[in-house]
Amino acid sequence: MNKIQLYKKQYFVDCLNLFKSNTPKFFDPSEEELLQKYLNQEGVNYYLFFDEKNKLVAAGGYEHEQPSKIVLTWGMVDKKLHNNGYGRYITEYRLKKINKEFPNTDVILNTSQHTFKFYEKFRFKVIKISKNGYGFGLDKYDMILTE
Repeated sequence: MNKIQLYKKQYFVDCLNLFKSNTPKFFDPSEEELLQKYLNQEGVNYYLFFDEKNKLVAAGGYEHEQPSKIVLTWGMVDKKLHNNGYGRYITEYRLKKINKEFPNTDVILNTSQHTFKFYEKFRFKVIKISKNGYGFGLDKYDMILTE
């Protein structure tokens, strides 16, 4: 049975391994330090998705950017397991949780040219594109959830 649980520091290395499995295509190597800082915060809203063998296969979180905005953060799936529904599952989980806890709050995210179409399936709309926004060859797509 699959399960989702709130991040615990004991999974720090496992989360970094998820990140590394998606580098450099989906994340720029320079972002690893940002992820480490994020994971070392107290009370981070970061969720871990484990498969039936209790292996970490996906993760993703959210945080307040402003009182009226929630940002989806660090969504990722083990690269070897892309296209198995794990990304959809962790994204739907976060959006349901946000909708329940923070109704009528804007939800935003940023992602790359490789994954923005995935988020469009959840009604996110591109509002800005920054060429090489994460690093050379990795464009940044700012998106907002629409009704």
